[in-house]
Amino acid sequence: MTWTIFRPEEGIFLADGNGHTLRLQLPPSYTFEYSPQPIIDSAVSNSLYVQSPLVDKLFFGILPRDPELKLPDYHIGTGSDVYHTMYTLDPTGIATKKTRDNRHPALAPKCLFGFSDISPLVCAMLRGLDPKNTLARLPIPAEYTVGLQTQQEGFVIFRRRLNRFIAAPQYTVTLTLPVPYMIEEVREMYHAMMREFPEWEDEVLANKQINNRSSKFLARTLENWTICTDYFKGIYEMTGPTFYRDLMASHLKNAVNWWHQAWHRMRVGKERDNYGLRDYIAEGMHLYWDYLELVVEDMESKGWLRVPREKMREAWVVMIFRGFCWWRCHWMMEGDGMCEAPPRLPSEYYGDMRRVNDPDTEGGFVVVLAGEEAIDV
Repeated sequence: MTWTIFRPEEGIFLADGNGHTLRLQLPPSYTFEYSPQPIIDSAVSNSLYVQSPLVDKLFFGILPRDPELKLPDYHIGTGSDVYHTMYTLDPTGIATKKTRDNRHPALAPKCLFGFSDISPLVCAMLRGLDPKNTLARLPIPAEYTVGLQTQQEGFVIFRRRLNRFIAAPQYTVTLTLPVPYMIEEVREMYHAMMREFPEWEDEVLANKQINNRSSKFLARTLENWTICTDYFKGIYEMTGPTFYRDLMASHLKNAVNWWHQAWHRMRVGKERDNYGLRDYIAEGMHLYWDYLELVVEDMESKGWLRVPREKMREAWVVMIFRGFCWWRCHWMMEGDGMCEAPPRLPSEYYGDMRRVNDPDTEGGFVVVLAGEEAIDV
């Protein structure tokens, strides 16, 4: 359900969705009306959202953390939330300044190119771990949540650049370095998904399915996501629990540059092969691979000097692939555009509790706006 009328200063609330309607009037009348409606074919209806207290956070602009990676929740519902989040990730302030400078006020003032990667990198597996449950639709926590890890161009260029990375001379000619194990593993998982599931690379096909995705597809994607999550849990045994957060921050710090730099490269005739896909988005994923060495250098500037550079490159590849897997298990886009304003509430109201008197009894009950079940009192 989403709050379509939300005026806490007046005590007036109206929510509907998933076949239910909730009307709440606080002082002076204290009225409450709840009207469940039957849902036809609810298992496959693309209008349904995944339902859980964690998913509720998205309605408030909060990204629910993945406890496996020991991350906190991050607030991204407003511009100030975004800048504060970037500052917590990069206390130097450089990432915050880059994020602010790379917004495009003429094209889409609320779009945050590159920063949108944070959703799949931070969030838990919100649709749950049961592949038989095909619900995948999530609320939108910010105006711009769709990034290169959702779109066909991002997938295709990632695959091709990964193949090129593995074919580099140090791995194939001079043999001075072995190909990192998990980079080979990612390539194998990626190609297996591509061979078996056309919706893996094609986001148009995947998005048509929304809540009716193949349980086999979801099971395989979840398996790959879990392998990548376990990889980072293993790294924590060597590095401690801040490694992934710092890697994500270093990636975002550079990723926010892609949109402007992609268009600049096209204007001066330096764009790379787009394989018949949208040129500026394809160029964006090329730039992600270009940024990889900058990510490694940024990690070293944070003190990760004892982690070999090859290990950091490997970890970046695993992180990006894990983001692909997360997106193919979820759907978070409205309308034809990517900058739609979602029905989102201020984050400070998450978990807010409102008492409603019951005129038919001596007691009443508490309505929790999100995050818990209602509590009888």
